[in-house]
Amino acid sequence: MKIQIEKSNLVVFESALFKTTTTLLIGNDYLVLFDPNWLPLEIEFITNYIAKIKKDRKEYLLFTHSDYDHIIGYGAFKEYETIASQNFVNNPKQNKIVNQINVFDDSHYINRNYKIEYPLINHIIDCDEQVLRLGESKFLFWQAVGHNPDSLLILDTMNNTLVVGDYLSNVEFPYIYTSVKEYKLTLDKIENIISNYNVEYLISGHGDFTSDRIEMLKRLKDSRDYINLLEDSVINNKTFNFKKVMERYHFPIIMKEFHDGNIRLAKKEINT
Repeated sequence: MKIQIEKSNLVVFESALFKTTTTLLIGNDYLVLFDPNWLPLEIEFITNYIAKIKKDRKEYLLFTHSDYDHIIGYGAFKEYETIASQNFVNNPKQNKIVNQINVFDDSHYINRNYKIEYPLINHIIDCDEQVLRLGESKFLFWQAVGHNPDSLLILDTMNNTLVVGDYLSNVEFPYIYTSVKEYKLTLDKIENIISNYNVEYLISGHGDFTSDRIEMLKRLKDSRDYINLLEDSVINNKTFNFKKVMERYHFPIIMKEFHDGNIRLAKKEINT
């Protein structure tokens, strides 16, 4: 399994599928694992890695949001204390998400050595700037609606690491499942966090982490530019230049499907 970065306090694993990341934050007396995914051998790689460094550290499992690719590894870490948003806990589509995992595994002849189920959560985050102390570290959380209804932004203030879930990816334009308006507000939150805290590492759920502040701001601009074009095309009934946008990205076939979904959502939201 690819490792994007490996430090004494931070490891970012990358799946072969959709360049999905799993983040591991390592403190003196705790571990925080984010969104373990995808394939059984990748999950096994992560569990073996942790077994070598665990020692007597307390283990936490944090979900940035409930999309099925981000909870797919839950069953391999059932002994961990879990953290997620209140909206994650209240998600009315829990059965649908579990079914998506089962369909994925069935479609690819995948067997897992753990039960597929929706995560039970021990520590619930229900407001912006909520504080959770894990070991010697203070973690700050923000609600991040837009991509989906239950996303979180998470800042490890000791290690200046910001995990943003499926925002600010360098390999995807915004995938908007809930609200264009809310997505824009979440981008504003991210910008405020970057401006007000010494963010050294920004980690997205898909694509490459970055430690370059200029790159962080560029990703914000790229996301806003895409959304501005999206809104302009819907409000003014203009043709969206998808080919131009794809000059920054790859995989146009699957991304066109996500873009078409954004168009449908924007039309529904703007016209109501």
